[in-house]
Amino acid sequence: MSANAVRVAIAGLGRSGWDIHAKTLEKLKSRFRVVAVTDTQDERRREAVQRLGCRAHADPSALFADAEVDVVVIATPSHVHVTQVLEALRQGKHVVCEKPLALSVSDADRMIDAAREAGRVLTVFHNMRYWPDFAKVREVTESGKLGRIVQIRLAMHRFARRWDWQTLREFGGGALFNAGAHLVDLALQLFGPDDPDVVADVQRTALSSGDAEDHAKILLRGGADGRTIDVEITNTCAYPQETWHVMGTAGGLRGTSQQLQWKWLDIARLPHRPVDRSTAAAERRFNREALPWQEQTWTNDAPEERAYELFYEDLHRHLRGAGPLVITPQSVRRTLSVLEKCRDSRGKSRSPGA
Repeated sequence: MSANAVRVAIAGLGRSGWDIHAKTLEKLKSRFRVVAVTDTQDERRREAVQRLGCRAHADPSALFADAEVDVVVIATPSHVHVTQVLEALRQGKHVVCEKPLALSVSDADRMIDAAREAGRVLTVFHNMRYWPDFAKVREVTESGKLGRIVQIRLAMHRFARRWDWQTLREFGGGALFNAGAHLVDLALQLFGPDDPDVVADVQRTALSSGDAEDHAKILLRGGADGRTIDVEITNTCAYPQETWHVMGTAGGLRGTSQQLQWKWLDIARLPHRPVDRSTAAAERRFNREALPWQEQTWTNDAPEERAYELFYEDLHRHLRGAGPLVITPQSVRRTLSVLEKCRDSRGKSRSPGA
């Protein structure tokens, strides 16, 4: 173990805690070492001890009190995040919390206040901020090539049934606080610093076994340049569309997490077109012209796991005083504020059982 390694404990060894956090930290042994875990299942705890060479606690409170732990990763179900984050902070631990940080802004505020009072770091695993396609979309839209951005559409489409705990409201399930937490977070990074006006249509369809929503359409509007961000998360799309679609006054962008393409015009070099007030269209046709497009493409050659590593590399730099905290809880609070507004519209849903 490197003398510079941060000692980490993981609470929850399910899909995220094991497949994402444990396996990522295992690759970053010069920076991190998993020294303790907790999970409700004996078999998972034994597997972690054997593979990671760590201690295993059956009681989460024992893990939070473990004196040899610097950072606790909270990868437990959403509805227990608040109590476990607060307990870990009270025990003097830095905390990485899986999304969603909380299920309400008021609970997020409690966690932010607790971290400040304890003098500890609180961050949230919004790993999609590190996805290469998001970085490229942000780069292109901020470059000015596409002109003023009119609308950005961000979609997560599929047609599928689901019947696990994340379909239940009592556990914090549903499209909003699961996939929606990621997509709304990205949307706000692209929206700008202003608070958006929020319009949402949230529904639970017959495909969902639980009582939580599985379809959400969210519009963020306003801001300094008047752009609209259109977010769609649904399990009811039989013809999935591309993840990204950007409209600008000088061009546009489209694509997926694996490939993007964008084209633009040099508007200043286009011929002047004064308004023709004649009501008799030439050749009985609407106006048309050949536009001199310029076009570029981009292909993602980075594995998805690299985004996880980048998150932890940034966290290590921050904990060692060598860089800023990239994903602050205050930025995540803004995401929760939008999700909370969307959830308020859920009671007006037209779907049965909502």
